[in-house]
Amino acid sequence: MWLFRFIYSAIIIVVFVFLRDKIGIDIYYAVAYALGVILAINLIETLISDLKSYKTVSALIGGIIFLILGYLIMYPLDTFITNEPVKLGFYFVVTYIGILLGYKNYTIVENLFSKISLKPVKTKILKIPKVLDTSTLIDGRIVDVIDTGFVEGVLIIPVFVLKELQNIADSHEHLRRQKGKRGLNVLQRLKEQKKIPLIIDETDFTDVGTVDEKLVMLAKKIKGKIITTDYNLLKVAEIQNVEVLNINSLAIALRQTVLPGEELEITLVKEGKEHNQGVGYLEDGTMVVVENGKKYIGEKVKVEVTSLLQTETGRIIFTKLR
Repeated sequence: MWLFRFIYSAIIIVVFVFLRDKIGIDIYYAVAYALGVILAINLIETLISDLKSYKTVSALIGGIIFLILGYLIMYPLDTFITNEPVKLGFYFVVTYIGILLGYKNYTIVENLFSKISLKPVKTKILKIPKVLDTSTLIDGRIVDVIDTGFVEGVLIIPVFVLKELQNIADSHEHLRRQKGKRGLNVLQRLKEQKKIPLIIDETDFTDVGTVDEKLVMLAKKIKGKIITTDYNLLKVAEIQNVEVLNINSLAIALRQTVLPGEELEITLVKEGKEHNQGVGYLEDGTMVVVENGKKYIGEKVKVEVTSLLQTETGRIIFTKLR
């Protein structure tokens, strides 16, 4: 801005000097008038403070508009103001005011251009594909997470994951077979949902042994993320710089926050390990142990939180009856 001020001041002096004969003054008066105009401009700028940032286009528009306004003001006063140097100085001052105001209030011009723009600005949203592993399908919570709308992109289920899931479902062991069938049911629910596209990826890595390694290689290939509940897969992916979305971590993050002294209302469902204890559960599955709550099993009671215990398997809340 200081460079602009210097150039503009030089232009004022040059114009007054070159037009001195035409406006009927000598060189000394020309320089004096020019310096007077420059001083007036600096005084005006000092008075105008706390304005916004600069924009060249807005300054140009402001200068032109104020120059036209200056001419319209001076035209009816032409018979009264006959001093040409005064007129010329007036035009410079008015133009500078327009430039200054335009420079520092550029948002008016920006808003105007944005309203008359014919093409709306389109924001490109990066949709990262999510690769599901076998543990996620067996777990089943992914369907509820997708229903909430928090997951975006495309769901990718590799063909080698489907083969592993089918092998689990065909197992002779009853519990393992039940897990496989549940995974297949979850897969069917994912196919039926309409929120996120589901793709069965036929890519296989025959030279790779384990399914976990194949999942990591596929995620790298398509630049995607892995959704899992498998701790071992999480560690393998982290080593190879593949981002993982852990449903267990999400569940922990969404647990109900409680503090000692806070009141809860809970239904007692069974006895505790210690004498006379009752046990209930929060909606997120957190165990709540109630002191002297054994006789209230099957009933809903109000309790006060006394302490919390974090274990490897989860969190336990200890309470007493209100």
